[in-house]
Amino acid sequence: MKLLYPWIIAAGVVVLLVLSVFGRRAKAAYKEGKKVANTDFIEETELYQKLKRQYHIFSAMALFSLFMAIFCGFVLLSRPAKVEQVNTELRNRDIFLCMDISSSVDELNVELCEELKEVVKQLDGERFGITIFNAKSVLLVPLTDDYEYVIETLDKLLASLKLSIKLTESDDIWDDDIDWELYDYKYEGTLSEEGSSLIGDGLASCLYNFSDLTENSERSRMIIFTTDNELNGTPFVTLEEATKLCKKNKVKVFAIAPENVVDEDIFQSGVESTGGKFYKSTSSRVFDELIDDIEETETSKMNKVETFIYDQPQIVFLCMVIFMGLYFVLSRKVKL
Repeated sequence: MKLLYPWIIAAGVVVLLVLSVFGRRAKAAYKEGKKVANTDFIEETELYQKLKRQYHIFSAMALFSLFMAIFCGFVLLSRPAKVEQVNTELRNRDIFLCMDISSSVDELNVELCEELKEVVKQLDGERFGITIFNAKSVLLVPLTDDYEYVIETLDKLLASLKLSIKLTESDDIWDDDIDWELYDYKYEGTLSEEGSSLIGDGLASCLYNFSDLTENSERSRMIIFTTDNELNGTPFVTLEEATKLCKKNKVKVFAIAPENVVDEDIFQSGVESTGGKFYKSTSSRVFDELIDDIEETETSKMNKVETFIYDQPQIVFLCMVIFMGLYFVLSRKVKL
């Protein structure tokens, strides 16, 4: 047990000393009062001597109980508590999923979401986030170590992607059983009349969702990027500019593209310039390779020290109640 405010004990000792001084003065004033005459005979009797001894014993015990009760009160004010420091080693790495949600990438995204759910379950201290983009970028999950929430979002995104594929292949899109709210989930906030699949804008937006990007440059960061690189519109940031920004901020990009990827050589060159890697979904082991490369990426470690304070007033409070009870019982015996 530790006292969080030990200086209160010192103040309590001073108060007790002051009380004892005033108690002595009061006793001295009582001794100088009027005396009863001819008490010698009574004082010599055995009963008187017995009562006198009892009086001194009970008086001393009562005063001791009073002082201890006051002292326990000061101990309570000093806040007795148990202080624990927990040193946790965290893996100092951030991972963002940056997903092009145009229909041409739906099937690739479905496979990736299913694989990433297993990856997220194995994370320990790393932070994971999700952004999706088309003409605009939307932050679905900010960087977090709440893996249950990440998996719930991946499940909902997965369901929306599967519904999108179903409607693309279906002859009757006006089926009453269709959950249009779920269908719109992957499109909500990403559509614009300015165009679609603005690749560079999506990657750059994801990059600046990393927290402490410039303040903590030693933190390991990566982006898992899916797109077919089919640009439809005029972006604010080109893919080349976006990959240069990633390289400048030491963020590695691991990109997965479907079979029909536009300007594959340029796309691959830009991705690999960040220190990441380019994959094509035509490979039978594309997701295994991606996961292996993610796990092999350097992860810096940091120690997180947390202090937990557990108040423990029970024992001291019980002692104070006991001493107060003793004082009242003993003081009645001696009529203090």
